[in-house]
Amino acid sequence: MSTISILPEILVNKIAAGEVIERPASVVRELLDNAIDAGAQTISVEVLYGGKKLIKVIDDGAGMDRKDASLCFERHATSKIKSEDDLFNIHTLGFRGEALASVTSVSKVVLITSTARSPVGTKVEITTGHKKEITDAPPLTGTTLEIRDIFYNTPARRKFLKSTQTETSHIIDIVTQKALSYPEITFFLKHNNSEIIGVSSAKDIKERFIQLYSEEMFNEFIEISRQGRGIKLYGFSSVREFARSTKNYQLIFMNRRPVKNPTIAHAVYSAYRDVIPKDKHPAYFLFFDIDPGKVDVNVHPAKREVRFEAPDEIHRIVEFSLRDALHVHKGKTPDYRQSTVSAVYETVQPAGEKKFGTYVIRDTLESALESGIEPLPASGDIQTDFFSEKLVPVAKRYFYIGESFFAEAAHNGLIIIDQHAAHERILYEKLLKKTNIEVEQLFLPIRVELPAREFNIIMNHRELFHDVGLSIDDFGANNVIVRTVPRELQKADMRGLIMDMASGILEQEHLGIKGDSGKQSLLHNIAARLACHTSVRGKEQLNNEELSQLVSDLEKTEMPDTCPHGRPTRVFFSLDDLRKMFKRK
Repeated sequence: MSTISILPEILVNKIAAGEVIERPASVVRELLDNAIDAGAQTISVEVLYGGKKLIKVIDDGAGMDRKDASLCFERHATSKIKSEDDLFNIHTLGFRGEALASVTSVSKVVLITSTARSPVGTKVEITTGHKKEITDAPPLTGTTLEIRDIFYNTPARRKFLKSTQTETSHIIDIVTQKALSYPEITFFLKHNNSEIIGVSSAKDIKERFIQLYSEEMFNEFIEISRQGRGIKLYGFSSVREFARSTKNYQLIFMNRRPVKNPTIAHAVYSAYRDVIPKDKHPAYFLFFDIDPGKVDVNVHPAKREVRFEAPDEIHRIVEFSLRDALHVHKGKTPDYRQSTVSAVYETVQPAGEKKFGTYVIRDTLESALESGIEPLPASGDIQTDFFSEKLVPVAKRYFYIGESFFAEAAHNGLIIIDQHAAHERILYEKLLKKTNIEVEQLFLPIRVELPAREFNIIMNHRELFHDVGLSIDDFGANNVIVRTVPRELQKADMRGLIMDMASGILEQEHLGIKGDSGKQSLLHNIAARLACHTSVRGKEQLNNEELSQLVSDLEKTEMPDTCPHGRPTRVFFSLDDLRKMFKRK
């Protein structure tokens, strides 16, 4: 008896849909691709409940006649390729003819379309069981597609959808990416009848970037431009000060198609290798115009990945372009390898003698002469001179090692403390316990303009910010207004802080943690990021009294040995450890 059979068409379509339609944002992406390929100049997207209930895309493109309107829902029905050769010369966003067939297999669809010359439009309605009903419609040039109840007939997949907030964020990402790569097109996005994105046609990528992300954020980027050997590279890459703790704002567009490619990502990080700390990430928006025959876009069912004919050449162009831009920006980049050692003392000052506060020992004699410091004698008396009786500390002695670490002498060894990590731990526990946190009403509230995704996230979590003393309200047009802050936040970069908190919330929601445990986890995440932004910066050196208070406050915390991110706050070397290091044991 035969065990092999041909699957029913509806089941084949559902399986195929799994490769193309992962979530509501996948539907939005496919419909936007079709609208752009149809030559639309204005595209409007409307969604309800993160696209789970409704996705509606309206465009003013070429539209379809009745025959094409009926045929477009069939698998592999496409107007974009005719032969095998066309697969290696792709000039459109869509080309496989799988999108609408996949969408109709997992949702209820209504299509209304008309060409400019049609005396009457066409309405196609596809419901349960792939039943198709075709009727007349008003002859309005363009196409409208309504997608309702996604995954209504595949409940196993529907239950794996994330929260409305998370699904909405994914849709915002898709619309933002399309708006970036097609600045000449007007885009609108509404969620639950509230406009999230509204950008009119722009003259170039720079103007569109400012429309979507604000001029303030644009000023944190360097413009990139390089052309040669049939490849044109342009876009924006962040200045070193804008380095992020997450990999947000990393976008690559290949012939206007948003893609992922490890070769390009590696080249970017190579260019930033000596510019930003290892635990930080650059932000970049890179656009490539390249001969379609030199890049394969047919690698991934959702067209997210590409392969290059000459990846080494792409790597060189990206790395050298970014290195040149970073070098030109503000003259030169800082040298992170430079080291300094300093010691802080409360000094006993005999009458008539000069008082010394902080000694700085530099790497070379030249740097010491340039700074006006008398060079130390190159003799065996160097320690005696430096630790003379004139520099006896009043209380504890703390020695700065570099810009962020200081050492404390213990009765049975030596403790080295990371002042930034220590302050993070202290503030983190204060925020969570709401102890010794003074919330202040700002005399002049702070207005912050945010990208659409971040604005949406922040507005949906205002109560969590209130729990840690941060009052944030909607100020319209993707702007928020900050009215109250904890005293420790007064000097913080409010825009950077809010953007970082939004990134943290988005990362956590992707994990799908819900209920009380999810809320508590989010609260801890927010408190950790607030603590990081408000704690002592690496270059901000404290005096002896302030260091003593920092050490005392750290001892009072529940977990004094690690910061909220799990990094050590202090390292202890016992006398036995020191004896071993100096071969005394």
